[in-house]
Amino acid sequence: MNWKKQISKLAKQKRGIVGLEAAIILIAFVVIAAIFSFMVINQGLFATDRGKVVIQEGLKQASTPLAVDGTIFVKTNTDGDNVTGIVIPLKAYGVKYVAMWENTTVVTLKVGESAWPNVYNGVNALSDNDTFTDLLGNTTAGTAELFIQNSDGDEALNSDEKGYLVIHLDTADVADPRAQVNVEVRLEKSAPLTIEFYVPEIVPPDTWLTV
Repeated sequence: MNWKKQISKLAKQKRGIVGLEAAIILIAFVVIAAIFSFMVINQGLFATDRGKVVIQEGLKQASTPLAVDGTIFVKTNTDGDNVTGIVIPLKAYGVKYVAMWENTTVVTLKVGESAWPNVYNGVNALSDNDTFTDLLGNTTAGTAELFIQNSDGDEALNSDEKGYLVIHLDTADVADPRAQVNVEVRLEKSAPLTIEFYVPEIVPPDTWLTV
Protein backbone atom coordinates (compact mmCIF):
# COMPACT_ATOMS: atom_id res chain seq x y z
CA MET A 1 0.00 0.00 0.00
CA ASN A 2 3.04 2.28 -0.07
CA TRP A 3 2.30 3.37 -3.60
CA LYS A 4 -1.14 4.59 -2.50
CA LYS A 5 0.47 6.71 0.20
CA GLN A 6 2.93 8.19 -2.30
CA ILE A 7 0.12 9.14 -4.69
CA SER A 8 -1.84 10.66 -1.81
CA LYS A 9 1.20 12.77 -0.81
CA LEU A 10 1.72 13.97 -4.38
CA ALA A 11 -1.92 14.92 -4.68
CA LYS A 12 -1.70 17.00 -1.53
CA GLN A 13 1.40 18.98 -2.69
CA LYS A 14 0.79 22.50 -4.12
CA ARG A 15 4.14 23.06 -5.80
CA GLY A 16 2.71 22.57 -9.29
CA ILE A 17 -0.14 25.01 -8.62
CA VAL A 18 2.26 27.62 -7.25
CA GLY A 19 4.48 27.21 -10.31
CA LEU A 20 1.50 27.66 -12.62
CA GLU A 21 0.38 30.80 -10.78
CA ALA A 22 3.89 32.23 -11.00
CA ALA A 23 3.98 31.54 -14.74
CA ILE A 24 0.63 33.30 -15.22
CA ILE A 25 1.83 36.31 -13.25
CA LEU A 26 5.08 36.42 -15.26
CA ILE A 27 3.18 36.29 -18.56
CA ALA A 28 0.92 39.10 -17.35
CA PHE A 29 3.95 41.23 -16.49
CA VAL A 30 5.46 40.56 -19.93
CA VAL A 31 2.22 41.51 -21.71
CA ILE A 32 1.84 44.71 -19.65
CA ALA A 33 5.47 45.61 -20.29
CA ALA A 34 4.98 45.06 -24.03
CA ILE A 35 1.87 47.24 -24.07
CA PHE A 36 3.61 49.95 -22.06
CA SER A 37 6.64 49.84 -24.35
CA PHE A 38 4.40 50.19 -27.41
CA MET A 39 2.70 53.21 -25.83
CA VAL A 40 6.03 54.84 -25.01
CA ILE A 41 7.39 54.26 -28.53
CA ASN A 42 4.15 55.49 -30.11
CA GLN A 43 4.13 58.62 -27.97
CA GLY A 44 7.79 59.21 -28.78
CA LEU A 45 7.13 58.97 -32.51
CA PHE A 46 4.14 61.29 -32.16
CA ALA A 47 6.19 63.81 -30.18
CA THR A 48 8.98 63.66 -32.78
CA ASP A 49 6.50 64.23 -35.60
CA ARG A 50 4.89 67.14 -33.79
CA GLY A 51 8.32 68.57 -33.07
CA LYS A 52 9.15 68.50 -36.78
CA VAL A 53 5.89 70.26 -37.60
CA VAL A 54 6.54 72.94 -34.97
CA ILE A 55 10.08 73.49 -36.27
CA GLN A 56 8.86 73.74 -39.86
CA GLU A 57 6.15 76.20 -38.90
CA GLY A 58 8.67 78.22 -36.91
CA LEU A 59 11.05 78.39 -39.83
CA LYS A 60 8.21 79.33 -42.15
CA GLN A 61 7.09 82.15 -39.87
CA ALA A 62 10.67 83.35 -39.36
CA SER A 63 11.39 83.66 -43.08
CA THR A 64 9.66 85.08 -46.11
CA PRO A 65 9.26 83.36 -49.49
CA LEU A 66 9.21 86.73 -51.26
CA ALA A 67 12.29 88.61 -52.43
CA VAL A 68 13.01 91.76 -54.40
CA ASP A 69 14.02 90.55 -57.84
CA GLY A 70 15.64 93.42 -59.67
CA THR A 71 15.71 97.21 -59.56
CA ILE A 72 13.14 99.38 -57.83
CA PHE A 73 11.75 102.22 -59.99
CA VAL A 74 10.05 105.46 -59.00
CA LYS A 75 8.00 107.77 -61.25
CA THR A 76 8.41 111.54 -61.01
CA ASN A 77 5.61 114.00 -61.70
CA THR A 78 5.48 116.35 -64.67
CA ASP A 79 6.96 119.24 -62.67
CA GLY A 80 9.94 117.20 -61.48
CA ASP A 81 9.57 118.01 -57.79
CA ASN A 82 8.26 114.72 -56.28
CA VAL A 83 7.57 111.03 -56.85
CA THR A 84 4.05 109.76 -57.57
CA GLY A 85 4.62 106.06 -58.29
CA ILE A 86 6.76 103.12 -57.13
CA VAL A 87 7.38 99.77 -58.85
CA ILE A 88 8.97 96.91 -56.86
CA PRO A 89 9.80 93.66 -58.73
CA LEU A 90 9.05 90.54 -56.67
CA LYS A 91 9.81 86.84 -57.01
CA ALA A 92 8.83 83.71 -55.07
CA TYR A 93 11.83 81.71 -53.84
CA GLY A 94 12.00 78.29 -52.18
CA VAL A 95 8.29 77.56 -52.66
CA LYS A 96 6.01 76.63 -55.54
CA TYR A 97 3.81 79.67 -55.03
CA VAL A 98 3.08 82.54 -52.67
CA ALA A 99 -0.57 83.34 -51.98
CA MET A 100 -1.18 87.06 -52.50
CA TRP A 101 -4.91 87.20 -51.78
CA GLU A 102 -6.24 90.60 -50.88
CA ASN A 103 -7.81 89.43 -47.63
CA THR A 104 -4.62 87.74 -46.34
CA THR A 105 -1.93 90.11 -47.61
CA VAL A 106 -1.04 93.45 -46.04
CA VAL A 107 1.13 96.13 -47.62
CA THR A 108 2.15 98.82 -45.16
CA LEU A 109 3.49 102.07 -46.59
CA LYS A 110 5.45 104.89 -44.98
CA VAL A 111 6.54 107.96 -46.94
CA GLY A 112 8.43 110.55 -44.91
CA GLU A 113 6.29 111.27 -41.87
CA SER A 114 3.09 109.80 -43.34
CA ALA A 115 2.13 106.14 -42.97
CA TRP A 116 -0.71 103.82 -44.05
CA PRO A 117 -1.49 100.46 -42.39
CA ASN A 118 -2.64 98.70 -45.56
CA VAL A 119 -2.73 99.97 -49.16
CA TYR A 120 -2.92 96.56 -50.88
CA ASN A 121 -5.68 96.23 -53.48
CA GLY A 122 -5.18 92.73 -54.88
CA VAL A 123 -3.71 91.07 -57.99
CA ASN A 124 -3.93 91.90 -61.68
CA ALA A 125 -2.54 90.23 -64.78
CA LEU A 126 0.24 91.88 -66.79
CA SER A 127 0.08 92.04 -70.58
CA ASP A 128 3.23 91.61 -72.65
CA ASN A 129 3.08 95.14 -74.05
CA ASP A 130 2.27 96.91 -70.77
CA THR A 131 4.75 99.54 -69.57
CA PHE A 132 5.34 100.76 -66.03
CA THR A 133 3.35 103.86 -66.96
CA ASP A 134 0.44 101.64 -68.01
CA LEU A 135 0.60 99.73 -64.73
CA LEU A 136 0.67 102.93 -62.72
CA GLY A 137 -2.31 104.24 -64.67
CA ASN A 138 -4.24 101.04 -63.91
CA THR A 139 -3.60 101.36 -60.18
CA THR A 140 -5.98 103.44 -58.09
CA ALA A 141 -4.34 106.42 -56.41
CA GLY A 142 -3.50 105.72 -52.80
CA THR A 143 -3.32 101.94 -53.28
CA ALA A 144 -0.90 99.17 -54.28
CA GLU A 145 -1.59 96.36 -56.73
CA LEU A 146 0.45 93.33 -57.74
CA PHE A 147 0.76 92.77 -61.50
CA ILE A 148 1.92 89.27 -62.44
CA GLN A 149 3.78 88.49 -65.63
CA ASN A 150 2.94 85.10 -67.25
CA SER A 151 0.04 84.82 -64.81
CA ASP A 152 -2.06 81.64 -64.79
CA GLY A 153 -5.07 83.65 -63.65
CA ASP A 154 -5.03 83.00 -59.90
CA GLU A 155 -4.10 85.32 -57.03
CA ALA A 156 -0.78 83.64 -56.28
CA LEU A 157 2.75 84.43 -57.39
CA ASN A 158 4.20 81.16 -58.71
CA SER A 159 7.93 80.41 -58.79
CA ASP A 160 7.93 80.66 -62.60
CA GLU A 161 6.13 84.03 -62.58
CA LYS A 162 7.36 87.54 -61.87
CA GLY A 163 5.39 90.13 -59.98
CA TYR A 164 5.51 93.90 -59.95
CA LEU A 165 4.12 95.63 -56.87
CA VAL A 166 2.91 99.01 -58.14
CA ILE A 167 2.20 101.73 -55.57
CA HIS A 168 0.34 104.79 -56.82
CA LEU A 169 0.84 107.64 -54.38
CA ASP A 170 -2.05 110.03 -53.91
CA THR A 171 -1.44 113.62 -55.05
CA ALA A 172 -1.69 114.79 -51.44
CA ASP A 173 0.84 112.22 -50.22
CA VAL A 174 3.64 112.26 -52.79
CA ALA A 175 7.26 111.50 -51.90
CA ASP A 176 9.55 114.51 -51.93
CA PRO A 177 13.24 114.36 -52.89
CA ARG A 178 15.41 112.68 -50.21
CA ALA A 179 12.30 111.30 -48.49
CA GLN A 180 12.60 107.88 -46.86
CA VAL A 181 10.16 105.27 -48.16
CA ASN A 182 9.35 102.06 -46.27
CA VAL A 183 7.23 99.27 -47.77
CA GLU A 184 6.36 96.14 -45.79
CA VAL A 185 4.67 93.18 -47.46
CA ARG A 186 3.20 90.85 -44.84
CA LEU A 187 1.93 87.46 -45.98
CA GLU A 188 -0.12 84.88 -44.11
CA LYS A 189 2.02 82.78 -41.71
CA SER A 190 5.41 84.15 -42.76
CA ALA A 191 7.80 86.93 -41.89
CA PRO A 192 7.23 90.24 -43.70
CA LEU A 193 9.34 91.46 -46.59
CA THR A 194 10.64 94.94 -45.76
CA ILE A 195 11.88 97.34 -48.44
CA GLU A 196 13.51 100.65 -47.59
CA PHE A 197 14.96 103.28 -49.91
CA TYR A 198 15.36 107.04 -50.35
CA VAL A 199 13.97 109.18 -53.12
CA PRO A 200 16.85 110.61 -55.20
CA GLU A 201 17.87 114.19 -54.47
CA ILE A 202 17.35 115.22 -58.09
CA VAL A 203 14.07 114.17 -59.74
CA PRO A 204 13.79 115.09 -63.44
CA PRO A 205 10.21 115.70 -64.63
CA ASP A 206 8.06 112.81 -65.88
CA THR A 207 10.78 110.17 -65.62
CA TRP A 208 11.24 106.67 -64.24
CA LEU A 209 14.25 106.61 -61.92
CA THR A 210 16.07 103.72 -60.26
CA VAL A 211 16.72 103.77 -56.52
